[in-house]
Amino acid sequence: MSPHEVRSIGMRVQDRVRAQFGWPLDSDRESAISLLECINTLASKIPNWTELERENNISSLQEDIFAGPIAAVGAAVNSDEILSSLQSNHRFIFADGSIGIIQEFEKNIREKIWSNTLALVTDADGHPHISRAAEREIMHILHAHGDNQKDWMKLVEELSEMTTPPRLILTHQTPDRIEGMLNPGGFTDGDRTICLIGFLGIPISDITLLGYRSDIVGKWSGATDPERKLRKLIFMQEVIDRLLEGASK
Repeated sequence: MSPHEVRSIGMRVQDRVRAQFGWPLDSDRESAISLLECINTLASKIPNWTELERENNISSLQEDIFAGPIAAVGAAVNSDEILSSLQSNHRFIFADGSIGIIQEFEKNIREKIWSNTLALVTDADGHPHISRAAEREIMHILHAHGDNQKDWMKLVEELSEMTTPPRLILTHQTPDRIEGMLNPGGFTDGDRTICLIGFLGIPISDITLLGYRSDIVGKWSGATDPERKLRKLIFMQEVIDRLLEGASK
């Protein structure tokens, strides 16, 4: 499956989600453009947030994910899954609050997990766990959608005040081409993580999925309405199923 096919599958589900929940596309556009403008303005004082550096971050992440086995980590992950993948030398890309599981391990294991962590995919609602990723200078793949403007504004303000802000890649969920941002496909942080890895060229069947459940709200989910979250997870599972189906052809 080509990167274009991965993104196409993920974007079709984005369209269906907007229709299902009655969310206007214009709100997604407004949030995306506002985030882009905010980061471009701050880049005047934060050199590693410039558009060029964000492009370099994409290339750097792509190189890293090809260097060995890669795991996408979802909100229902447990300690055994992490330990098993760590023993087999996986590197991790965490979906939002799932990164909080690192704190459950003793110090030496925590340090090894952090050293194997490539990035955090976030729409900025996985507090307080995502702040630890910033402190560790983990690359943030920061997402804009129609109802998270307050969340990303708060996170960007916090990151911009750090001595060494983490590197960024910006993502959106519109059908538009937006220079300086990506739409790899996907809807929740979890399936967007998978889409991103696939979009960067890793075969979907080669991605190890940790903590991906659509029947429960994972322990590491951000603040959310449980009933609505379960509805969202149905779409997450649809993305995963379609990607795996496409990969098997």
